[in-house]
Amino acid sequence: MAKIHNIEGIEFGSASSNTRYGNRDDSLVVTINQEAKLSGKFTSNKLKAAPVTEAIQNLSALEKGPKVLLINAGNANAANGQKGINDVKKYCKEIASDLNIEQKNVIPFSTGVIGEALPVDSYLNAFRSALTKLKNDGWKKAASAILTTDTKPKIISKEVKVGKKSYSITGFAKGSGMIRPDFATLLSFVFVDAKLSQNLLNKIHNQALKVSFEAITVDGDTSPNDSSVLVTNGNKEKVVKAGSLDERKLTQAIIETFKELAELLVADAEGATKLIKVKVSKAKNQIQAKSVAFTVAESPLVKTAMYGSDANWGRILSAVGRDKTIDDLNGLQIKLNGLPLVKKGYKDPKYSEKVASKAMKKREISIEVVLGSGKHEFQVMTSDFSEDYILINSDYRS
Repeated sequence: MAKIHNIEGIEFGSASSNTRYGNRDDSLVVTINQEAKLSGKFTSNKLKAAPVTEAIQNLSALEKGPKVLLINAGNANAANGQKGINDVKKYCKEIASDLNIEQKNVIPFSTGVIGEALPVDSYLNAFRSALTKLKNDGWKKAASAILTTDTKPKIISKEVKVGKKSYSITGFAKGSGMIRPDFATLLSFVFVDAKLSQNLLNKIHNQALKVSFEAITVDGDTSPNDSSVLVTNGNKEKVVKAGSLDERKLTQAIIETFKELAELLVADAEGATKLIKVKVSKAKNQIQAKSVAFTVAESPLVKTAMYGSDANWGRILSAVGRDKTIDDLNGLQIKLNGLPLVKKGYKDPKYSEKVASKAMKKREISIEVVLGSGKHEFQVMTSDFSEDYILINSDYRS
């Protein structure tokens, strides 16, 4: 793996709660220096997990001083009513007291099974144990501690040089099922060695999400726990001003970090054997481009055909045709890895079953849908559906 750049003022510690995953580390503490600024974005699901409710509240009322992120895997603490809220407040209060910091500066995150009571004392003990193991370079252990059905940790790290200044960005994420934007079901934490204003940080975060975690889908489901956090450590030697070349270059690198993390999530989707990119172009507006892209990307029939390497272009055409934004198919073209499938809503005269079937066997598949009704475009990343997806999700709680 490429070099992982450490971010000054950020430390990690992990430990095991000895609950769902035996003695595997499933509890992560991230300590953040007092000069840092945080931007958090959360699920649009009406069912919001207790830690999400608490995190939103705390982020809106941060006090001066150090901040702490508490992340547990194995239990989502969602749909537990007032007990869930009380439970999350309890361990946040205890850790705040241990560290002598404001309770508002403790931000909780959870991922795992919905509707099961949180074993508070087990996770609290794990968080306390994690605090004794803090390290500035503990990225791999940190990224591994937050996993549920993922098969491997996802970390992206970059360095951006502008003149004599050098900025570092390092982030990690988890999520491999129950993924659909608005907002995607995942936990993501990205850290930047720079000083930015809160407004600029929020603006960059929104820009990055639109083309990354809000442009992926595994199964069309959103979870109650989706959270993305972008942190800047407030390094006074690396002030980034709005409108500067530094801002443009750093923004681009942060966006690329988010996009690469999103691609890692889809590539490791539950039971996935293929990474599929659905690009819709020449749409009449952005709403249509996005709608058609997700309709194709979330079609179970398209996804199962992809898994079986079956060049069944009729399934893609049918998915486009049923999208609520489509009026007619007169200008429609569909290509697979650049090969012609459909023209004007019918099988393209240049279509070759043999060539298309060969292309379908590739690990990465590109489906291009040209609507011929405007100038707008949108791309979604998704995965195929295999037997393993069914097995993982039919047996998730056992």
